[in-house]
Amino acid sequence: MARGISEFRDDFRDDRRRPEERSDSRREDQRRDEMMRAMEESERQRREDERRMEALRTIVNDDDIEISLEERKLINNPEMKMMENGEIVKRSKSRGSAFANQFRLDKLIPRAKKKVRKKARKELDRLQSEAFREANKILRTKAGKLRKGVTQSDVAKRAQKILKKLRK
Repeated sequence: MARGISEFRDDFRDDRRRPEERSDSRREDQRRDEMMRAMEESERQRREDERRMEALRTIVNDDDIEISLEERKLINNPEMKMMENGEIVKRSKSRGSAFANQFRLDKLIPRAKKKVRKKARKELDRLQSEAFREANKILRTKAGKLRKGVTQSDVAKRAQKILKKLRK
């Protein structure tokens, strides 16, 4: 009475699959992991929302609690904190130690000034993206792969030709 075949586990993976089948299962695993992370994040957000609502419900429903204008400003100020003994203190920004500060890059390297983009450059970038979009549409299949015999270089050359036409 061999029962091994009927008890075969469905989650067993055979490594002798074709390469395209393996990449599909990897994509599925990645998608599943992303879904799990998204579910965990939404659950964390839901718990945080519940905690806030509970605190707000306590304040609103308790008739003994009256909040003055000054207290409202304190509550909504992210720089202020209340200690366990009820004392209100201002948060201090941690500056790190003197030892750590000597390795801070913003102290060693001066900040680069932000480059101002000219209107012509923005327009050219918009046209280039449009040209690449069109070239990719022509030279790729529905699945997104390059057509047979076509390289990425061909796509760029085609985009340059399209860009010339767009600039006129």
